[in-house]
Amino acid sequence: MESFGTLILILVSLIVSAQSIGQSPPRIVKQPPSDELLFQVAVQQNENDKPFIIECEAEGEPAPKYRWIKNGKHFNWQTYDERISQQPGRGTLVITSPRDEDIGQYQCFAENEWGIATSNSVFVRKAELSSFKEEQPITVTAEEGKPFKLTCNPPDGWPKPNVYWLIQNSDGGIKSINNSRMTLDPEGNLWFSNVTQADASDDFTYACSATSVFRNEYKLGNRVNLQVLSTGVSASQNRHEPVAQYLSRNNEIALRGKKVEIYCIYGGTPLPQIRWSKQGGALPPERTTQGNYGKTLIIKHVNFEDAGTYGCEATNGVGEAKSHAVSLTVLAAPYFTVVPQVALAAEEEEVTFRCEASGEPKPQISWIYNGKPIEQAPPNPRRKVTPNSITIERLEKKDTGNYGCNATNSLGYVYRDVYVNVQALPPEIIESPNDEATVDGKTIRLTCRVTGAPKPVVKWVKNDLELTGGRYEVMDDGDLEIRNVDFQDSGPYKCIATNKFGTADASGTLAVKEHTQIVQGPEDYEVAAGTSATFRCNAVSDTSLKLTIEWLNNGQPLDFEEEPRFVRASDSSLTITKTSELDSGVYTCVAKTDLDEARAQATLIVQDVPNPPSLKSVTCNRRDASVEWTPMGDNRAPILRYTIEYNTSFTPDTWEKAFDSVPATDMAYTVAMSPWANYTFRVIAWNKIGPSFPSMHSDVCTTQPDVPSKNPDHVEGMGTEPDNLVISWTPMPEIEHNAPNFMYRVYWKKDIPGEEWNSRDINKWENSSLLISNQPTYQRYRIKVVAINERGEANVSPKEAIGYSGEDVPTQAPKNFTLVQVTGATSALLSWAAVSPESVRGNFKGYKIHTWTDREGESNPREIKIKGDSLRAVVDKFIPNTKNHARILVYNGRYNGPPSDMLSFDTPEGVPGTVQSFEAFHMGSSALYLVWKRPEQPNGHLTGYRIYYQVVKGTKVGPLMEREPHISDPKQTRAKLAGLETGAKYRIHIRATTRAGEGKEYFIEMRTRGSVASKPDPPKFKWHRLPSDNGLAAIKVVWLPNIEGKPGSHFYVRYRMKGEANFEKTNNEMAEDYIIVRGLRPGEVYEFLVVAVDGDYSSESEVEEVETYSIEGPMIQAKENVATAGWFIGMMLAIAFLLLVLVIVCIIKRNRGGKYAVHEREAARGRNDYPEEPGGFHEYSQPLDGKSQGRGSMSSDPKQAPESDTDSMAEYGEGDTEGMNEDGSFIGQYGRHKKPEESTSAAFATLV
Repeated sequence: MESFGTLILILVSLIVSAQSIGQSPPRIVKQPPSDELLFQVAVQQNENDKPFIIECEAEGEPAPKYRWIKNGKHFNWQTYDERISQQPGRGTLVITSPRDEDIGQYQCFAENEWGIATSNSVFVRKAELSSFKEEQPITVTAEEGKPFKLTCNPPDGWPKPNVYWLIQNSDGGIKSINNSRMTLDPEGNLWFSNVTQADASDDFTYACSATSVFRNEYKLGNRVNLQVLSTGVSASQNRHEPVAQYLSRNNEIALRGKKVEIYCIYGGTPLPQIRWSKQGGALPPERTTQGNYGKTLIIKHVNFEDAGTYGCEATNGVGEAKSHAVSLTVLAAPYFTVVPQVALAAEEEEVTFRCEASGEPKPQISWIYNGKPIEQAPPNPRRKVTPNSITIERLEKKDTGNYGCNATNSLGYVYRDVYVNVQALPPEIIESPNDEATVDGKTIRLTCRVTGAPKPVVKWVKNDLELTGGRYEVMDDGDLEIRNVDFQDSGPYKCIATNKFGTADASGTLAVKEHTQIVQGPEDYEVAAGTSATFRCNAVSDTSLKLTIEWLNNGQPLDFEEEPRFVRASDSSLTITKTSELDSGVYTCVAKTDLDEARAQATLIVQDVPNPPSLKSVTCNRRDASVEWTPMGDNRAPILRYTIEYNTSFTPDTWEKAFDSVPATDMAYTVAMSPWANYTFRVIAWNKIGPSFPSMHSDVCTTQPDVPSKNPDHVEGMGTEPDNLVISWTPMPEIEHNAPNFMYRVYWKKDIPGEEWNSRDINKWENSSLLISNQPTYQRYRIKVVAINERGEANVSPKEAIGYSGEDVPTQAPKNFTLVQVTGATSALLSWAAVSPESVRGNFKGYKIHTWTDREGESNPREIKIKGDSLRAVVDKFIPNTKNHARILVYNGRYNGPPSDMLSFDTPEGVPGTVQSFEAFHMGSSALYLVWKRPEQPNGHLTGYRIYYQVVKGTKVGPLMEREPHISDPKQTRAKLAGLETGAKYRIHIRATTRAGEGKEYFIEMRTRGSVASKPDPPKFKWHRLPSDNGLAAIKVVWLPNIEGKPGSHFYVRYRMKGEANFEKTNNEMAEDYIIVRGLRPGEVYEFLVVAVDGDYSSESEVEEVETYSIEGPMIQAKENVATAGWFIGMMLAIAFLLLVLVIVCIIKRNRGGKYAVHEREAARGRNDYPEEPGGFHEYSQPLDGKSQGRGSMSSDPKQAPESDTDSMAEYGEGDTEGMNEDGSFIGQYGRHKKPEESTSAAFATLV
């Protein structure tokens, strides 16, 4: 029985569920806006109608029916012929031919047996745009440099038309105005911040335009011709302080969610710059922009936090800054804070509709039931109504119906229509979770929208654990919100919906990426105008996401194509070249990926030199003037000081500095003036950028004549020749003459008691010297120069100076120049005898020692000055390990004296200088291959090198360690440094050595490679034969690592006797670059190869054949193959040449048929220059002239005489044979007719 009852219960549930699925009250899905709907009426006969629709569409089961009300009454649209129709299956009205009578308030109702849904109520309004009044163009006049206004009287229209000013050319073409000096206010007036000649409408007209965006229509009117009056002054002088033109009201209203624009239009020259601020806080950075070149502040998406006082400050460096404050009040049309939701419930359950709204003024909330106020609904004791909620207890089927919440204030209303549907439905997931991705630290919502009656309970599960509390929150609509996401939140998620009729679930995944962050943001900049400013921005993001970096200027993206001065580099840094004041602002770096973005901003302030001060007055007194001025703006960099300059009638084109550093707080200063001059003054302001342009110059101040107030400066006396005295001084400029007829009176006398003054007048004030001839050599004098004009001598006494007549060449060389002791490889103690004072013939300066070596030569010695009267000195400029020469001489202020006798001595061997170069190359991960060049200054005989090394960690250097063994071969310039730590930094030192010790060090720093090994390049090697070892041969194999590639870390040698199958292997050589293979059989051929090793990798060289000589054979042999060796080729050529000579000699002897008495015949001809030589053939053993010494060869005589055509045996044999003998042999080599000046060739003197 129990099973049967359960079955009956299941069947009843299914029947109820099936019935419930088929019912639903209407629900509005498309409706008109809540404020107004515009339409356009055709006004001309040829104008097409512009249809429009009033939307209304609802869902429900059964399908709802629609009805409309207009102006509060039932609207029977069918009575309007075919002009108005309703879309099939929908409530949307289509007005195909709009008329004025279509204006009104419309509302739609959708109804079925379960309820009545209500749409928004919309006011349908006609869009219009009137025309301007017909007026002729007018002409107005503006003064150059001053602010100006063009007034527009726009026509009426709805919506309120947008007003613009345009430029209309004489041919009728128009173009828009986009100029930082011209700004349009909300009333349509065009303001010129300052007028320039370019604004004059010579070939165009300014025209006001009104535009209706909805009607896509504009009208032109109020045409104005502008004439500009020139001021006749330069642009730099035509300056005007800021003046208010159009300012927003002191109290402005903004609507929440809308845009507000605050105006602050100032005129002036230069163009005023506007700074915006908010009292008590910062401007909203992401929603605030500046328009009209900074003259308006635009706040987008206004919220209540934007209420407050906003200020603007206008400055242009002229006069005082001007400011204006606007108090902004934020109002709001009603908006829901708690939105009522559709309720699906089962009988006996309870549902609550909640509705809360906010706004300014505070809205009133009213409830609607099935299209009527709740007060008109049938009574229901189970329904409780409050201002913000409706609760229905113990639901019954008849409670199904529509409820609406309407929140209203003076700015509008907001309405939401929902329903309660009393049903019995199992859970159904209508929107499943998606596969989402986010970044750590953010908040993410995983979607799970469900339906069912009663409303299902939703829970979320991850890894079989329910997610509740803490960072996890299941929202009322079923979504899961995860706050402050971290990487552990990655993985699959399951949404499970449950009610008493069943369960449904769906799954999705969440991937958490690393959030984007800016690791180096831009920094605030203050730059001088015209220079460059660079903002850097380095960001990192998840490696799987594409990172882009964008730049904003005052919240707006930078257009790099439109503004070429803005340059984005490959590292995403922003450089602004040739900055100007308009570039000042906030620059924002935006690093973004598909999932998130990071921002960092910095402020750029472009500073310029101050504006020229304004000279207020100059008060002229007898000997001074009082100068007063006013600063005219610092251009964003405070004034640091002022400079007062003057010029006079003496130098009208030159401005001199009266005072260079007048404090910035002073606005008046007293300047001294010289007699007998006309002065004008000007003032320059300085800030950290530089000097301003000068102020206008003052009126002229004139002073009366007087005696000079000073005498010439820098009076000196010295001779240019041994017998003269030249007195010199600095000429006094005309401003110091103080009266006409200015001259100098020069006095001089020998500095001897009782001497009288001599004097001479110099009438030309430009002169600066006086030459006095026929004076004794190097005599001491007293001299003075007096300034005189027609009023008398200067009113101050002249200063006496000491001078000397000219110097002459010293006459005596130092004697007894002696080497006292050689104190080092480069130093020696020398001594000498003093010269007599009278022989110096001038200002004794000291001694000069010249030293040189035979290699350097005496013409370019090293010079060592010994100042004072010292008679011995240690000289450290000698060259080690060589013969040094030296001499000494005395010198005065003008000449060197004669040198002493030359002194020669040998210096001992010294320590060497540094090597010329030192490099290190990686060999695997724990070794370095060192390569150097021998010292340029060995300072002796090199004995080898010492190599040291130490570990470098940060700024600390470890203990000094020495490479073993020492390098004792001075010719060696390579070595391997092994046994180092992997990936460590080393400082490596090298010092060359001589018998005197270690020289100066040369060090480099190098880091060894990491522990990752790689296959070495195939190595190369060379080999040498070594002396025998106990009767066995030895071969030295030298590894030649490829230091430009991958050499490997160490090596070993494989070798075998040629013909054998297996190679033998040496031990790994870890420290050196060579291995000696011993125990080889003499006189055999071996095959050698080298194996380079790096970790587990190795590479083999090519095989080389090596022949070991017998014990008596050569002990050292280069590695080249015999067939290609140079010595082998040379030896074979020599043997071939000797064989050829031998053949020729045999042929000659055979053809001669005996000995020709060449010697006797030469003696008979008078040639007796052959000394007797025991043995051999005289005719072959000596040259034919006495100029050659020894035995020559064919290859060593580059200028052999040409052979004579008359050479024959006739000179040495019998008869008149010419050229050839009996068998035609050519024997001209042995003699020829010789001209008297020629010498006989000795080409074959060494061939036998």
